[in-house]
Amino acid sequence: MTPQQPSLQNWKTQLRKGVLELCILNRLLRRECYGYDLVQDLKRVDVLQMREGTIYPILARLEEDGLVASHVETSSSGPPRKYVKITRDGEKAVEEMNRHWEQIRTAVHTAKSAKGGKTDEN
Repeated sequence: MTPQQPSLQNWKTQLRKGVLELCILNRLLRRECYGYDLVQDLKRVDVLQMREGTIYPILARLEEDGLVASHVETSSSGPPRKYVKITRDGEKAVEEMNRHWEQIRTAVHTAKSAKGGKTDEN
């Protein structure tokens, strides 16, 4: 593996942070879950390079913004668990976020495959 330039690494870090919120909300569209469960699901996505401590501040901010709600349930196998679910406002927000993500993805693909730009022959 070759070392990356600091600006490229910073760009990748910022991109991951930006899409992590979208990933969390999309995950919560399927079903409510508790924080640890959510962390484990997202840790399986290697490119996110997510750590446990990253998710909880995002969940707190999403709850403060009214996009998710939480409740605590007792657990027979340990301490009480805080479950998180998406709210109606969250559903509306993630719908708009997904639409915007698709527009960005399309724009990147279009720019990448555009003809008429400079080539090695120019």
